Amino acid sequence: MATKKAPTCLDLCVTTDDFEAAAKETLSEKSWIYASSSASSGLSHQSNLDDWSRINFRPRIMRNVNSIDTSRNILGRKSKLPFFISAMGTLGSSHPGAEPLLVQSATRMGVDAVISTATSKSLEAIMKAHQNEQERLGNLSPSRLAFQLYVPSDRTKARDLIQRVKAAGYQSLWITVDSSTQGKRTADRYLQAQEKLDQGGEVVRQAASDNAFGPAFGGRPTAGYLHPALNWEDLAWISQEWDGPVVLKGVQSVEDVKLAVQYGVQGVLLSNHGGRQIHSAPSALMTLLEIRTYYPEAFDKLEVFVDGGLRDGADVLKALCLGATAVGVGRPYYYALAAYGGEGADKCTEILTEELEICMKMLGVSTLQQLHPDMVNATRLLSEMWRPMTVRSRL
Repeated sequence: MATKKAPTCLDLCVTTDDFEAAAKETLSEKSWIYASSSASSGLSHQSNLDDWSRINFRPRIMRNVNSIDTSRNILGRKSKLPFFISAMGTLGSSHPGAEPLLVQSATRMGVDAVISTATSKSLEAIMKAHQNEQERLGNLSPSRLAFQLYVPSDRTKARDLIQRVKAAGYQSLWITVDSSTQGKRTADRYLQAQEKLDQGGEVVRQAASDNAFGPAFGGRPTAGYLHPALNWEDLAWISQEWDGPVVLKGVQSVEDVKLAVQYGVQGVLLSNHGGRQIHSAPSALMTLLEIRTYYPEAFDKLEVFVDGGLRDGADVLKALCLGATAVGVGRPYYYALAAYGGEGADKCTEILTEELEICMKMLGVSTLQQLHPDMVNATRLLSEMWRPMTVRSRL
């Protein structure tokens, strides 16, 4: 939980990176390590950050950009913005108001949010906070909530959880598919080891919340929380329980995008879990380029989302130019919430939106529908993209 006052005035936060510095001064060591840590030596997380800068724009000039439309159709509904708040577990480690404050902000600002299974508050309480804010706004906000599902190994518990999500009114189900086990998060491992020494050899397992489906604090899984036997055939019974859009979260290869199309899901989220799972994972942008190169038909068959490492609203446009439907933003919102509460989350959306609008005008587009691959130069990433080992290799 937060232990110190935020060191700077919110008005001095000009970029999303400013929230990270403020959060580091605000959070306890344990909470900071949880939020900032990544797998092994951090290569996956670093590639997430670096790869955005390895794509350049090819702006067009002398175009009428007097009026800008940032709206986007996402899973059958119109969204005000082409980015959303990514799922983040145990948000109570950032701020005591946690998810309710975040979804109230999302609703005010008209941005969608994906809520984690590992919530600090109940999924019903989070939805209620969203609904209350909608009512306050006269139900005029386009914001809606999706639910990120860690499928419990106990199928009865999994069905019960899905039914609760459906009853609460979440719009879509985002199934996490990159977590058959917990990634080795080095900084957190050091912290656990130190805690064990400090406690005379006892393992410290502090509950993150009263959520039975959530992990222990620091993302340390509880028994049955992750499902190592989850497979493609499980989508059949999950779809029977859930009759809305399904998105697979954590897809990292073009082969699995082909399977996602085959199994009839409505979307895939290209993601390496914020660099927190497998060591040396591809960035979402690299996987996006794989799809564009080897299976461009995918963009007509399902919606492709991207998250990981985005820190600037202009980068949203890079992903959209390459075919993405929308982009998820995680840590900047966590840091903004930690340092400044709901007002910080508002400011994070404002910053990203302003950057998006500025870049649209400078790029020469007035609507997102005008974006296309020729508006970016991705040569540097393409030079390192995976290629089949032989000509006869089949995807």
